[in-house]
Amino acid sequence: MPYLRIYSPTVPIEQKRIIAEKLIEITLRTLQLRAQERNRITIQFQAIPRGSDFMLEVIGHDLSGEKRKAFAEEACQMLTGLVPVKPRSRIARLLGIQWNAPRQVVLQFDELSPAISDPFVADRERWAA
Repeated sequence: MPYLRIYSPTVPIEQKRIIAEKLIEITLRTLQLRAQERNRITIQFQAIPRGSDFMLEVIGHDLSGEKRKAFAEEACQMLTGLVPVKPRSRIARLLGIQWNAPRQVVLQFDELSPAISDPFVADRERWAA
């Protein structure tokens, strides 16, 4: 199942919950997963130094070009509104100064090896005798 790792400056826990819920919905929809697979999506937040870029790493099976594109479009649109604003921007905004540095969300997609995932997950029904 998909693993999402988010590298960002420190994000409050409430905002992490919002981001995680929205990413789960986007993942289910764009990677065409069933609703019952919701609990198999893993999201991890990694702190990086303040002022650094925001990056989202997506690791999963069968990440075709169209799935990647659909995920990237929806995730970037959602995240640009939720990405923490750099301190310079807040100060500039308070002073009425226009700061035109766009927020960037970097996405990285990696294919998950079948040797370390799904095919080797034991299914309870198979073990029942």
